[in-house]
Amino acid sequence: MRVSMSEMERAKLLKLEAQTGLSPSAILVDAALGTGDPASLQLRKQELATLLEIRYLVATAANNMNQVARHQNTTGEMASNGRAAVQEAREVMAKIVDVIEELKP
Repeated sequence: MRVSMSEMERAKLLKLEAQTGLSPSAILVDAALGTGDPASLQLRKQELATLLEIRYLVATAANNMNQVARHQNTTGEMASNGRAAVQEAREVMAKIVDVIEELKP
């Protein structure tokens, strides 16, 4: 099936593709054939927001771990914030597991 859209609509679709990891086809099929239930759509938006927040937390924790590793590789000693960075990474991973459990059908 062929779909026509404006450049602005295409940009929004590409943004959704990047945010969700779904193909443009999957996004359009879901939009056309999904439940259309406002409560369901709101729940999906909340889930996406939670996943985007987790992505941010993982990136932050990974950056902190990189800094700790760089310091340790350069000086041979653990940075003063090293234990805190490891603990933060563990907390982020625990949060990911919690969200995955919540999202299971």
